[in-house]
Amino acid sequence: MRILFINPNTSEAFTQRIQGILDQFALPGTEAVAKNPAAGPRSIESIYDELLSSQGTLELAINEMDQFDAFVIACYSDHPTVYALREITNKPVLGIAEASMYVACMLGHRFSVVTTNMEWEPLLWDAVNHYGVGERCASIRTTGMPVLALEKASPEETYQMILKAAKQAVELDGAEVICLGCAGMTGLDKSLEKELQVPVIDGVVSALKLLEGMVGYGLFTSKHKAYRKPGHKELVNMPEVFSRPYQPDA
Repeated sequence: MRILFINPNTSEAFTQRIQGILDQFALPGTEAVAKNPAAGPRSIESIYDELLSSQGTLELAINEMDQFDAFVIACYSDHPTVYALREITNKPVLGIAEASMYVACMLGHRFSVVTTNMEWEPLLWDAVNHYGVGERCASIRTTGMPVLALEKASPEETYQMILKAAKQAVELDGAEVICLGCAGMTGLDKSLEKELQVPVIDGVVSALKLLEGMVGYGLFTSKHKAYRKPGHKELVNMPEVFSRPYQPDA
């Protein structure tokens, strides 16, 4: 099977980090590929950023639609392209936040998310409630570090900031599972687990493992109601690629 992980920002450093984790955890029969759009914001830290990143993300996904069996939006947010892709393909589509939170709910009664800067806190609370797991979320803890700072900070500095926030979530908030709330934190889960003695969930790996199971099981996205294919319409002054999903064979 082939699974495409789209980092919706344009940080190639994050994309390379994601690819390294995929190479480590993909099963022998899985080809997991990480890519990012050529145009868009360098990081995503607001709804405005999400929307600006959506056109490039959708264009990349549409161009690769026939080459992959499943798709992941590798941004720790309730990114709108997850739902758009579910409308235009019957192949499974996941976001890494959604994947990690659902996995967390199966490993403990309450989980916390540890993320980057404080702007993410209200956005992730909205995501938690949208996914229907609000009562299972103990807290959203932030490190205060902007997303792009993860590219430049020393690995030890980054690790200690995340560890501090995660310890607070466990000791003060009652979290039994920690979700790493940024794709840039991928690869830190196992070291944190040893110190915290609770499961630490990497959203990239969670999405990979869930999709390996879904594709292997032959599952697909329902078109009965919510994710029915959009009806054809004229697009004005937009690239031709966005008209393709309206075609009967798309």
